[in-house]
Amino acid sequence: MLYPHLFTPMQVGALTLRNRIISAPNMMSALNPDGSPTEYMVGYYEEKAKGGAAIVTVGDTPVEERGFTTPRHPILNRTTVQKWSEVARAIRQHSAIASLELNHGGRISNEAVTGFTPLGPMEETKLNGTKVKAADEDDIQELVQAFADTAALAKMTGYDMVLLHGAHGWLLDQFLSPKWNQRTDRFGGSLENRARFPLMVIDAVRKAVGPRFPIEYRVGLELIEGGLELPDLIEFCKLIEDKVDMIQISAGLDTDPNFAVKTHPTMFLPHMVNIETAAAVKAAVTKCPVAVVGSITTPEEAESVLSSGKADAVAMARSLIADPHLPNKARMGKPEDIRPCLRCLDCLTGLQTKTQMACAVNPRTGHEFRLDATERRPATVKKTVLVVGGGPGGMQAAVTAADRGHRVILAEKTDALGGLLKFTDYDTLKSDLKRLKDFLICQVEKRDIDVRLNTEVTPEYVAEIKPDALLIAAGSNPVVFPLPGIETAQHATTAYTNLDSLGQTVAVMGGGLVGCETALFLAETGRDVTIIEMQSEIAPEANWMHKVGMMQRFAETPTLHVRTGLRCMAVTPEGVECQDGEKNTVLIPAESKVYAFGQRSVPTLDLQSLDVPEIRIIGDCHLVGKTNGAIFDGYHAAMDL
Repeated sequence: MLYPHLFTPMQVGALTLRNRIISAPNMMSALNPDGSPTEYMVGYYEEKAKGGAAIVTVGDTPVEERGFTTPRHPILNRTTVQKWSEVARAIRQHSAIASLELNHGGRISNEAVTGFTPLGPMEETKLNGTKVKAADEDDIQELVQAFADTAALAKMTGYDMVLLHGAHGWLLDQFLSPKWNQRTDRFGGSLENRARFPLMVIDAVRKAVGPRFPIEYRVGLELIEGGLELPDLIEFCKLIEDKVDMIQISAGLDTDPNFAVKTHPTMFLPHMVNIETAAAVKAAVTKCPVAVVGSITTPEEAESVLSSGKADAVAMARSLIADPHLPNKARMGKPEDIRPCLRCLDCLTGLQTKTQMACAVNPRTGHEFRLDATERRPATVKKTVLVVGGGPGGMQAAVTAADRGHRVILAEKTDALGGLLKFTDYDTLKSDLKRLKDFLICQVEKRDIDVRLNTEVTPEYVAEIKPDALLIAAGSNPVVFPLPGIETAQHATTAYTNLDSLGQTVAVMGGGLVGCETALFLAETGRDVTIIEMQSEIAPEANWMHKVGMMQRFAETPTLHVRTGLRCMAVTPEGVECQDGEKNTVLIPAESKVYAFGQRSVPTLDLQSLDVPEIRIIGDCHLVGKTNGAIFDGYHAAMDL
């Protein structure tokens, strides 16, 4: 066994975990109007149980209507209990433990949604003008009872345990935090007093569910000035260790965008961000196991956490969104088959703008119910499929088509697979994306796919192959503006392989996501880099969490500069000549110049007009976008064959 610690059974209260992997709570918000789960939610959580996680935690259920923060919260009550029971049943039928996370928004609750004035530890008026009422003794007793009643209902509904959310700036954390709780009564001041309300909740829940029903409690550093710090965190964990069955360590604040990227670390932060906090808690706590969450993305990382003794279990959220079957693949000794998480946060930010969970690398995520009902595997008619292009879309199409039993030829015009992702071999910021490239190449190599490198696909070549289906994933080419002197500049993706040719000062023309991330990489090599952008904003196409994380990294990089509102006019030996909004000439001095003006689809009209029974256009040559679009297109094009 590659990961002996990870797959050692573990006792949590009266329950035996089959391994040390917890599917951390996340809410996909696929809800009916009454707050009950749809079939999509059942399929989403069932997939995690099928994949081998020991505990599958259903996320973020408010214990009462005053605790709602968005209109799309799950509602567990006597009306919806039957459908919530179906989620628990779907998890349990695959030998996983079904857990339900209980939460309350407190001071962050949305009055426009609830119709109630938010309750918090303190009376306050927030920046948006919302007034918060300081919870009085009667309010506190009602809140305690709400947690207890919801926990009892979860038990009756078929859940095996509950997770009390005492972190990330929500109600229980608000009372514990010295920043949010400055009361002068018995619920404020000393740690003992600030802990009083969370302890009351734990005691009431224990009374409601009984001694053999496990309670997990999530807690974490707030990472904000004046917030909960490590000494108080450790002391609080010592107060609750004989009252709960497991403590889960996290960090950050979901309630503040600048600290939410600490809770859900972006690619600009290290992996395993909370393990030292977990180790400190575990050293002080002896009566219950300690779990840890936070950018633990691979079984190797998880095993290292456990083998070092820094935690007893690991909780994974995004890694099991990217590949719910990570536990089973790791247990079977096939880590190369695990689809890697990019830490791009398309999943979480997508929830805030859409109604369905989606993943940049896994087209099935959030859509398991529908796809399980429509996917055809294997194909009823075996076809010869020619895939043009060895980028992420082409590789995904080839793998999916081969898995369905088709004869697949993958033609790539260069000498290696990877497409535009080849640059990740050099960009230290793109280690997660490199793992995806390597994963796709590995999956192609493991299948009976006829890979033909250095092969330009022409109409004559297609006529020679006579495929039944042609999947065109020819990608895109860089846009090159006809600026005087542009021939002396190089494209962003080639800069990685030509570092020795770059001087100490670099101008990056184009402040989209590619230009920004290239500039950051170059600045972190010790160069002085300036981004030049015509618009007033850089990287407008980035999801907001990725952008917040990127801008925090920008702020920590003193040799990286941003100039917006400047139109590039010419590339000169001295730098880049620009024009501002008043038509003034501005020179950005630079020894070397890099451009990132975007991409343009590779023309494929000569192939699209061929007499082939089935033709599909995939990825950038269909619509220029990010890796997620290419993988989505490739998967579904192959599924339609």
